[in-house]
Amino acid sequence: MRRPGLGVQLGLAFAIVAAFTALLAGAILSITWQRVFDEYVQERVQSDAQALAELTARAYALDRGWSAQSLGELAVVGARRGLRVQIIDAAGVVMIDSVDLGMSSVMPGMPNVLGTDRTTGGQRSSTPLRDPVVRVPVYVDETPVGAIRVASAFPGSFLTEQDVRFRSASSTGLLVAAFLAVALATAGGIGYSRMFSRPIERVTRAAAALRAGRLDARTGMQGEDPVGVLGRTLDEMADAIEAEREFERRLTADVAHELRTPLQAIQATVEAMQDGVLPADPEHLGVVRDETVRLARLADSILDLSRLENRTAPLRSAPLDLAEPLMRSVETHRALLESLELQLVVRTQDGALVMGDPDRLTQAFGNLLANSAHYTPAGGTVTVALSVDHEQGVVTVTDTGIGIAPDDAERVFSRFWRSPEARARTRSGFGVGLSVVREIVDQHGGTVSLAPNTDGPGTTATVRLPLVERRERQAV
Repeated sequence: MRRPGLGVQLGLAFAIVAAFTALLAGAILSITWQRVFDEYVQERVQSDAQALAELTARAYALDRGWSAQSLGELAVVGARRGLRVQIIDAAGVVMIDSVDLGMSSVMPGMPNVLGTDRTTGGQRSSTPLRDPVVRVPVYVDETPVGAIRVASAFPGSFLTEQDVRFRSASSTGLLVAAFLAVALATAGGIGYSRMFSRPIERVTRAAAALRAGRLDARTGMQGEDPVGVLGRTLDEMADAIEAEREFERRLTADVAHELRTPLQAIQATVEAMQDGVLPADPEHLGVVRDETVRLARLADSILDLSRLENRTAPLRSAPLDLAEPLMRSVETHRALLESLELQLVVRTQDGALVMGDPDRLTQAFGNLLANSAHYTPAGGTVTVALSVDHEQGVVTVTDTGIGIAPDDAERVFSRFWRSPEARARTRSGFGVGLSVVREIVDQHGGTVSLAPNTDGPGTTATVRLPLVERRERQAV
C-alpha cells in the first residue's frame, strides 16, 4: 500500500490535534459550565423558596391560619416558576403539593401524577420529593408555623423546563462550535500542509535527482525560512559537487598529462637504444634516469598532498619563532636563487611566536621560494619579509617575475593548475606546490593568498598565522 504524502499526513495530523483540542476544551468547558450553572440554579431556587416562605408567612398571618385558597395560590406561584412546591404545617403534614393542582393547566405539557390522600387531614403526594430539595421554615411572629419545600419538576435536579432547554441549546452550541473548530483547523491544516510540503517535495526531488547522477538538478529556492535555507543549501552543495566532479575530471586529465610527458621521453629513449639508433651510453641513460626521478617527485608530491588533505600526516605543534622555519627555507633555496642569477633580499622581525610544525612550515615557505624562483627571469629580485600585524605573524614572498592575472590568483592553489604562461616557461613544476602550501597553512589556522604586485611586475605571496596568546607566550 502506498504511503500517503507529506501534505496528507500533515493535514491528518492537524485534524487529529484539532479534534483532541476541541474534545479537551469541550470537556473542560462543559464541566466548568455545568458546575457554575448548577450553582446558579441552586441559588435561584433557594431565593425562590425564601420568597415563597415570606409570602406564605404573610398569607398565614392574614388568614390567621391555613387557608386552602392561599395555599393553592402559593403553590401555583411556585409551579409557574417551573418548581414543585410543598407547604407543610408545623406537624410535618403536607398541606398542599403543586403537583396535585393539575399542573397541566398551570404549565402545559406537565402531567398530573399525584393523587389525594385525606387520611392525614391534608393532601399528601403519592410521589415523594426527590433530592435535591430546598427547605425553608415559615415563621409568623418568630413562631414556626410550617415550612416550604421546593424541588424541580424534573426529579434529580433543580432545573426547570427553561433550564433544561437552555442547557440543551448550550450543549448543542458547544458541539457545533467544536465541529466547526475541527473542520476549520483541518481545512487550514491541509492548506498549510500543502504550502509547507511543496517546497519539501522540491528539495526531495532535487536530492533524488542528485543521487541518480543528475548534477544539474537544483531546487531554485531563495527563501529565508528553514525550508528555503535547506533548499538553498542543497543547491550550494550540488554546485560544490558539480565543481568537485569537474575538478576530478580536470585532475585526471592533468595527472595524465604530467605522467605522459616523462613516460613518452623514457619510452622514446629506451626504444631508440633498443633499435640501435641511440647508444646506451651514460648520457642517454641519464635522460631515462632524469625522467624517472621526475616521475618519482610527482608521485611523492601527490602522496604528500593527499596525506595533508586527509589529515593523515600529523603536525608536531609547538611554540616557535616564525623566523626559524623561514630562515631555514631561505638558506635551503639560496643556492638555487643564486644559480638562477636572482637577487635575494631578507627582512625579518623578532617576536613572531606561533604554534606550529617547524618542518611543515619550512616546506611551505620553501615551496613559495621555489615558485618565485621558477617564474622570475634572471636579474630579478625575490624579497622575503617577516612582520607582526596585530595578532598575526605575516610572511611575504615578493618576486619580480611574470606575475599572475587577478582572476587566476585563487586558482593557482588548485591541484595541478598552472597558467598557460607558467606552462610555457618551465617544465620543472607540477602545479602541486601551492596546494601543499595552502593545506599546511590551513592546518596551522592561517591564510595564504597570491596577488599581482601593485608597484611593478611580479607576484606577492602572503601567509598569515595567528600568534601565540600572551599568557602562553609567558609560559614558554
